[in-house]
Amino acid sequence: MPFLIREAIQTRLQKRVEDIENGYRQNIGIIGSSGVGKTQLLCEFFQSISRNAKLLPVYVKAETIDGRQLMHQWMGAVLSAILLDRTLNIPKTLNGLLREAESIIPKTVMAVKHLQRLLRQDKNALAVKELWMLSGTLAREMGKKVVLMIDEFQALEKLPASDPFLLLGKQMMIDKDVLYVVTSSSVDRAREIFREKLSLLFGNFEVLELAPFGFMEMEQYLATRMPAHRWTSELKKFIFHMTDGEPLYLDLLIHRLEQIEVREFPQSVSATALLDAFCQELFDGKGCIALLFEKRLVQCSHLAKYRGPYVRAMLALSHGRHKVIPIAAFIEETVAETQKVLKRLVEDGLVAKSRSLYHIQDFLFRFWLREVFQKRHGAFLPEERMLRKHLFDELNRVLNLCERMTDEDLGFRVEALLKEFRNEGVEIDQKKISCPQFSEVVLLRHLPHSIFSLIGRGARGRWLFYLSSEWIGESEIEKVVADTKHLNKIRHKVLITLGGIDQNARLIAQEAKLQLWDLRQLNALLDLYDQPKIILSSEQGIHEPQEIHEPNVGSVAQDLSALELQ
Repeated sequence: MPFLIREAIQTRLQKRVEDIENGYRQNIGIIGSSGVGKTQLLCEFFQSISRNAKLLPVYVKAETIDGRQLMHQWMGAVLSAILLDRTLNIPKTLNGLLREAESIIPKTVMAVKHLQRLLRQDKNALAVKELWMLSGTLAREMGKKVVLMIDEFQALEKLPASDPFLLLGKQMMIDKDVLYVVTSSSVDRAREIFREKLSLLFGNFEVLELAPFGFMEMEQYLATRMPAHRWTSELKKFIFHMTDGEPLYLDLLIHRLEQIEVREFPQSVSATALLDAFCQELFDGKGCIALLFEKRLVQCSHLAKYRGPYVRAMLALSHGRHKVIPIAAFIEETVAETQKVLKRLVEDGLVAKSRSLYHIQDFLFRFWLREVFQKRHGAFLPEERMLRKHLFDELNRVLNLCERMTDEDLGFRVEALLKEFRNEGVEIDQKKISCPQFSEVVLLRHLPHSIFSLIGRGARGRWLFYLSSEWIGESEIEKVVADTKHLNKIRHKVLITLGGIDQNARLIAQEAKLQLWDLRQLNALLDLYDQPKIILSSEQGIHEPQEIHEPNVGSVAQDLSALELQ
């Protein structure tokens, strides 16, 4: 399916394959939330290069039962690589692979057998070091480049060594003939590993983010998936608001909707049918999304013998408690104990920390926790019909909210956000943003080109904000810069460019000391403060043309997001 972000990443992967064939290596890390299609993308990439005579693709799924099973699968993946173009009957056991491969790659087979002996002798740290060396051994013996793909690579932490990534980093410096392509659903943890463990001069990772669909991508998906259905603008905004464009949720909801509304000719999707599809997926016993969320909560059972504080902490977050003290009051624990609970939830990927704020990034999961899970467990009577009706009514309320927001002035949305600031510091896309408390926020006036400004006054001085939903070029930025000179004692100036900005205009803004926020960053802030995200229609859109620039040697490249690429 021709979606922009996926095409961009596939193009980048192909470019990196060409680079390593020509003697230049740039490793790639693909990050993104669970369900956006990273594994599928990696499998398609594996198939695309398996026919290349100069390459040996090796695919390792790192999420296994334990470290020993991971090492077993890793050895099998390396041995299987040389049999892909030789036989269709690739052995299913490691011993079978060793017998089949011994005549082709005797040195690699010998290395695998040595590794097995180390494991039997419980020399685990040395075994992990030998494991990292296998791909390089294979590349030298075959005289080919190895493309090593590791799905959910953060799970390598389970390997029986004190610091597996430190060992990996050292080996990467040596194995110049091995291209590493890794994925991770634990976005924050993956960034930390890239930054602290694998930021090496000749082994660094270019980090690409496989984000959920942007609004226009979702429209394309709906049109392709359900060609006989017409969607009103309000319903499209509602489903995008609820799912954040997550492909997995969209797929499950559309599948459910197809079962409710079977049509062979164009008709409009009814609001009632869509709300009922949501109810079936979130509430009913066989709802796939509900089962996914229940499975997510099971993780809390692995964090401690008693999961109560962990589940209650997540409920607190779903109700908009984002700081330690309010969360502690909600779960009735001490601040110190609450901090331990939140730390474990962050480490396990269930909760994200943005400097001083804690957050569940998945909007639909938050909604389910608050409107389904908590209400079902808090009910005194086994009356499922009333609970289901409540869910339907709440979904209908959100739909009405989306309809009312259609023609709402964006200025009032930003004004409402600024009034929620309480001197927090947050981090979005590795960019630190201060959120000072304002005693007064005033929407000032419109400038030409649909740009309007707001001023916030507080103990930390006056902040000036400009917002535009349209493309900002040089003439528009010059008007903004000229306007800033009319106001005195401004401590910070922020330009929010929802419709994109020209590169020259960006440079002018930076020279004028204007902070730049784009739609993605603004929506991340809105979500942190439990405010509805801003959804631009196709007609408004994001008009900025994007290129994927080459990273500097030794640096980590900027993320590619679906919103930025549209």
